[in-house]
Amino acid sequence: MLHPTQAEPGIMNPPSIRRACKEDQDQVGALWLRLLTEHAVLDPRVAVADDALVRWSNDFPYAVAREQARIFVADQEGTLVGFISARLWTPLPIYAETTEGYIDELYVVPEARRQGVGARLVQAVKAWAAAVPAGQLRVGVLAANADGLAFWERMQAHPLAVTLTLEVAASDPAREVTHKTRLGF
Repeated sequence: MLHPTQAEPGIMNPPSIRRACKEDQDQVGALWLRLLTEHAVLDPRVAVADDALVRWSNDFPYAVAREQARIFVADQEGTLVGFISARLWTPLPIYAETTEGYIDELYVVPEARRQGVGARLVQAVKAWAAAVPAGQLRVGVLAANADGLAFWERMQAHPLAVTLTLEVAASDPAREVTHKTRLGF
């Protein structure tokens, strides 16, 4: 009989879930870029910018240090196989005042999926949100991400809003701006 902490032969021990630290930046960044790339394959409207990882890297040290945000990682003996990032969020002041959490990203490498890693990462964020306390967690998922939608349904997430896009006709080429200023971090 196996000890409860031992895995069956051929099955990896479950990864530990822990708060990310600054030393995780490169591995979390690589996972984050994989997430964005997978999303871009599902829907080209979310194509990845050439400088996305540089911009994300600028923000990572603040994200791991802030008390208003959390990044948790799934650590498989020194190799990260997943991560989740969340932050505190307050709705616009036209709505009743409340503190909520917002899950920005959740990613688990394909070979570790359907083994409870994503659910354990969500549980870590839920525990953090409960301690804050936050009344609820919000999360977004691409409409084209059938696996992601099914995962959030299993997590008992309920629809709140639907974001739609409309195509806009190209502007007059004579008025086109040759240099665009990038917004964001």
